[in-house]
Amino acid sequence: MKQLTYLLWMCGLFFLAACSSDDPQSSTLPQINIEKTHYSLAKGSIEVKLIADAPVSADTEIPFFIYENANENTDYILSANSFLLKAGESEATITITRPEGEIGENSTELTLNLDRNAAPKGFHMGLINYTTIELMGKNATIVSFTTKADLLTMQSDFKIRLEKLDGSTYRVKEATDFEVEADPSSTAVEGVHYEFVGKHAATVPRNKNEGTVSIKFLKKEEGKDRLVLRLAEKVGYTLGSNPTITITVQGPYNISGTWAFKSIVNQEWWATNWYVDTSNFPKGSSEDQITFTGNSYEHYTFTPKIQGDLKNYFDSACSVTYQGERNEKYEEVGGYPLTTANITVLEFEQVNVNFSAKNISNRKAVVGFRILREGNTETLECTIYDYEPTDFLEDIYDMFLSYANKPVMLEAPLRLHFTRVVK
Repeated sequence: MKQLTYLLWMCGLFFLAACSSDDPQSSTLPQINIEKTHYSLAKGSIEVKLIADAPVSADTEIPFFIYENANENTDYILSANSFLLKAGESEATITITRPEGEIGENSTELTLNLDRNAAPKGFHMGLINYTTIELMGKNATIVSFTTKADLLTMQSDFKIRLEKLDGSTYRVKEATDFEVEADPSSTAVEGVHYEFVGKHAATVPRNKNEGTVSIKFLKKEEGKDRLVLRLAEKVGYTLGSNPTITITVQGPYNISGTWAFKSIVNQEWWATNWYVDTSNFPKGSSEDQITFTGNSYEHYTFTPKIQGDLKNYFDSACSVTYQGERNEKYEEVGGYPLTTANITVLEFEQVNVNFSAKNISNRKAVVGFRILREGNTETLECTIYDYEPTDFLEDIYDMFLSYANKPVMLEAPLRLHFTRVVK
């Protein structure tokens, strides 16, 4: 009986909407609508947005009614019972939150209807004066970006993941595309500052629960370096906690300048995860400095000024050339999935790969770099993985010799931090 009453009420609303659309005066007035006709909520919260075609002149409340197959405060929590359009503004939001606790097996649905008589003077209630909010059951499949923010250097893959609401892994039965689109809040322009490599979609391979969408850098321009990717809604799936990812369009790292040694940042990881005695690891101080000189990220002249043990690797000035990028795994950070980042790969014309004062084996070698920024502070991260140590980590090197990877220590790097020397 309750459902029948609701259906009759909705029919009446549509009838009124049709009649009101015949009113020539109302059709010329700015409208008030809800942004979307459908939302889905698994866990956490969502914002439902109300949009007016023009700013209101005074604070205005737009009440709404909820028709529900769920229970407020048990299945969902409303932040307010009306939208508040503040004077001079044209958008307002309410938040719908899923309470912590047990979630039922099946999905339920809310319908939010605006009070059609609440349009302020000079406005007309539009046709999108209602929306449905699907509260997902525990069997729902969630799709989400794995991070909220990331960086576009030369070309980067941005990852999505699928899982059930209960946290278990969900694997697709066949290769599946999840379309992505640039959010209007983006300042970077497709075709000018970036481009998609292949589809405008993240593809999850068959029997997998993760996929990637690939973006290529084109141009860096001040004030136009923000790209917000949004997952499009897809039937059978609900958006998770990261429906968008904010990408800074940076381009290649330029490491020109002088940098002072700070520390080996993964030394503790070597001690606690590999049970290595790190007392014989290379030592240095801020007096140990390296300088990269060049007008392009593609080529530098490298000049070391080192008194500590780093001189046993960076033992002479030489030319350095850009070799591309590689996706580095940061095992010392821990957690699942592993943190990854693109690093610039530079080839040094000469280093001592033995990393030793006694044993010398000079040759070309590749080293990874990226710049970390925190406020006004810049840190140069140096990842040494092309080395053949003889004074420390000898046993580890011998173990990895049995693997086919080149460089041998690819999965056993030294991670160094340098701070920029400001002159």
